[in-house]
Amino acid sequence: MARKKASATATAEAHTDTDTDATQSVGGLNALGDLRLDDLRDSAVELWLQALRQPEVFARESAAFYAKLAKIIVRGDGDESAPSPDPRFGDSAWRNNGLYRRWLPAYQAWAQSLQNFVDQAGLEPKQTGRAKFLVSQVTEALAPTNFLLGNPAALKRAYESGGKSLLSGYQNWLSDVTARRPVPSQVDTRPFKVGDNLAATPGDVVLRTELFELLQFAPQTEQVHERPILVIPSIINKYYAFDLAPGRSLLEYLVQNGFTLFVMVFRNPGKEHDSWGMDTYMNGMDEALQAVKSISGCADPNVLAVCGAAPLAVTVAGYHEAMHSKSIGSMTLFVAPLDCAAMNDTPVLGDFNDPKLSKWTKVLPKKSDRISADEFTLLFAMLRPNDLIWNYWVNNYLMGEGPPAFDILAWNSDATGMTAQYNRDFQAFCARNPLATPGAMQYRDTPIADISKFGFDSLVIAARTDHICPWPSVYRSAQMLGKRCDFLLGGRGHIQTIVAPPGGKKDFYFLNPDNSKDSDGWLADAQRVDGSWWPYYVEWCAKRSGKMVAAPKKPGNKTHPSLGKAPGTYVHEKASS
Repeated sequence: MARKKASATATAEAHTDTDTDATQSVGGLNALGDLRLDDLRDSAVELWLQALRQPEVFARESAAFYAKLAKIIVRGDGDESAPSPDPRFGDSAWRNNGLYRRWLPAYQAWAQSLQNFVDQAGLEPKQTGRAKFLVSQVTEALAPTNFLLGNPAALKRAYESGGKSLLSGYQNWLSDVTARRPVPSQVDTRPFKVGDNLAATPGDVVLRTELFELLQFAPQTEQVHERPILVIPSIINKYYAFDLAPGRSLLEYLVQNGFTLFVMVFRNPGKEHDSWGMDTYMNGMDEALQAVKSISGCADPNVLAVCGAAPLAVTVAGYHEAMHSKSIGSMTLFVAPLDCAAMNDTPVLGDFNDPKLSKWTKVLPKKSDRISADEFTLLFAMLRPNDLIWNYWVNNYLMGEGPPAFDILAWNSDATGMTAQYNRDFQAFCARNPLATPGAMQYRDTPIADISKFGFDSLVIAARTDHICPWPSVYRSAQMLGKRCDFLLGGRGHIQTIVAPPGGKKDFYFLNPDNSKDSDGWLADAQRVDGSWWPYYVEWCAKRSGKMVAAPKKPGNKTHPSLGKAPGTYVHEKASS
């Protein structure tokens, strides 16, 4: 086949590169909310019906486009000497060749005319956002560079290789079609193996249920803090984003700094698990918490909850606070919006969280509740189509190159799905926004405690350039958790903030103990700290983890014996449709 196995050198280089467009765009499947493929159809219906109601707007914009197109064809248009800022059009042919010199401004004028029509169509704000998203999918898909004749760089490659690049591209395409991938391959996964050079921190499975496995990592120091940490990963996305290659694993780093770590590994749900809802996952979190308490002998472990798991973990914590059972020592939330109103302001995703979306389309079939891994993958890629779809389309199929070997992208390609009941529960949760109102959220028929008055310290971590969970919405979580909550803002993107081992020259973060101001005010007064935030987190946790004690000699206990070596079996399960 066309894809050559990545060399050891290339793989090592990939392990240190988190600055590509693709790596900045991964990791947000859990934040998609109610965006579905059916919603794109519904948005198309909205736009079409509005065009029928206001034909003069469509006619006016069409006339303006055709006038500009005529000018481009007859006289040429644009600055012929300057390259386009869009890297897709960086080849010199776009400036020097008469055909391409006209093709580019014609394409740009067409794309702009569609956006202009949406702006003038008289739609409501959220409808406008949805329509712009839909139009952008069309215009990005029909970019000239996505076709062989419209891509001078690909034509040159085909000529110089004697057509071998086209043969390689065909083989790459055939491989993706045969594997039924929803988007072109983004990564060469062959150099990576879960349990070997991914998710490789040593440990044991100490509990296995139908929903999850609980890992206990083996100590790497003679003494450990007496209070362990329970890590609860996102419901969507596999846990090992925090346990990538050795040396790039936050979990490994915590173990090496004297913490006993337990990690939940959620099962990749199949159709037979569609009855699993939010209560199922919260019950699982509480079961894991009780197991950690039993094994460690600590009555109140620390908890680290990630993204979509955070509202559930906060609910479980609030339940124990309401029951006056001191079960949690401290809580860390990573890129975790708790206020659904703040989530509604997220670009694109907030536009699709709109009950008015269905008013135009009542005659259309209702979308299913189950969200498959393939649908998640495609939808998330559509949030950044140039980076996550068409970049690889050109690279793999037109240029005949293989995708890169990145550990981050290998993790991102290990997709998961969402059960039907969880999806229904999550949408109801977003509509009610119960964590924003004291007493509104219930668990086990009990109103949880006011989260602003929790009897333990908490830390909320956000990523400054995160386009999936914008940091102001995560900052709002810190404000909701009250005076005992600290806030840390990573200086980079979603994935770069996770994978930030000490020594990185580009890493930095912000601290400010005053969470009373709005997000802009907080950042204006914040202190910038150069370097990784991992050492700060070790120090923060150490202050809340008790004295140092002898490291456990073996995993588990009589009630929870070792069931096998980490990373267990569930992490290897692949997504079903």
